[in-house]
Amino acid sequence: MKFLPRFFKRTVTTSLIFILVSRCNMADLNNPSDPFSDEFVKRSILAEFVKYLLREKVVPDSLALLVYKGTIPYEAGLRVYRVDPDSGLTSDFVSDVRPAVTSAFPGCQPIRISIPPTSQDIITFTGPASDRVVVHKLGVDRSLTMVQDKYGFGAPSTATFSIDGTTMYSSNTLTSPHTINRSTRDISSGYISLNNTGNYPFAVGCSPSSIRTSNLDGIIFTANSLGSPMGIYVHKKTSADIVAPVGGNPYTQPDNPSTNNNLCISETDRLLYMTSTNSSNPIYGYRYDANGNMQILPNSPFSPDPAYTAPAPADNNSTNMVLEPNGKYAAFLYSSGGTFYIRLLAIDANTGNLIPTDQKLSVGNSPKHLDWDRSGKFIYLVSDTGGSTNKYQMEYFQFSQNGTLARGVNSPITFSNMSGEFIAKDLKSIPKYFR
Repeated sequence: MKFLPRFFKRTVTTSLIFILVSRCNMADLNNPSDPFSDEFVKRSILAEFVKYLLREKVVPDSLALLVYKGTIPYEAGLRVYRVDPDSGLTSDFVSDVRPAVTSAFPGCQPIRISIPPTSQDIITFTGPASDRVVVHKLGVDRSLTMVQDKYGFGAPSTATFSIDGTTMYSSNTLTSPHTINRSTRDISSGYISLNNTGNYPFAVGCSPSSIRTSNLDGIIFTANSLGSPMGIYVHKKTSADIVAPVGGNPYTQPDNPSTNNNLCISETDRLLYMTSTNSSNPIYGYRYDANGNMQILPNSPFSPDPAYTAPAPADNNSTNMVLEPNGKYAAFLYSSGGTFYIRLLAIDANTGNLIPTDQKLSVGNSPKHLDWDRSGKFIYLVSDTGGSTNKYQMEYFQFSQNGTLARGVNSPITFSNMSGEFIAKDLKSIPKYFR
């Protein structure tokens, strides 16, 4: 296993430090709280070993691309590309692309895909005039099998899951006001069933653009993108089937941005970030408590760059900011002087403030659908080449734990001509889990 050399190196380093300091201090040898004791060193080594074991349980495996073609013959569906754990994205893919139809998958213009935690299931929302929830399973042989194609969830456009993947919270824009549904997901079969009991579904603002949950505190956050009031709706779970709105609901921003986009959450630090179309400082940051009460961070809103001029496109509420799985960094897409960039922002562990780093790389035109895989190793996005080539492409970047970002060795990978062929509607990484 790849972690062993690193683990042994750290073990030797820890042991040397122990030997040096023990010459100067008499240790309480059996006291685990004494940093000079044998027991403390043993537990420190064990903790490092466990960290490496946990890190190796999630590795990059695949990348799902949702596409549709708006010219005759109309088509839509999924492509799932293979990801090499070391070098990253490849051009090998399997697909389920079919003629567009309103009565079944893939719909006419599918809107979004989701990947439940600890699974390789792909859930597709087929979008307007169809509004179906479709589940595909990615097999160990890289086969793609549809196991559910179901109507009756309203008009879902965005979703999130409980940490164990058994509960799905999805928006419904057929109701007035718009609401959040709760569904139950069978981990084995992948089948999803509506489970609106108690006071589910609950109302939120117009056009929900992003939903995030704090499984630690039992809180559901929803950002809406249109109408008044516009902000972040916060609901606290008070029992198995009951949620209660928190505070004034929604939580609004003092400068009232014209459009909210996606939410990013760091549960352990109780930090929530929201992107917007604010022309100078597009990222809002909040600290919340165990009951869901929110306070805006002192330096919020944040700018990714002194030369920032515009946000990346947000059509289909596409994601332009993601957090690193360990919650130490954020990646953000934006424009500066007509050129688009991806930039790493460090998250201050004490204040939650976002601090621009020197890791700033140019990307293609109109970047969108940003995704950071759960292993933490790769960041993906969709862009286009424009100009004379006019290609749609997937770009990816490799992240190192020292906070550096490098362009992937196979990046970019083109998937379509910009005229008369497939357009990307969403992009999601699919890791492989080892238990």
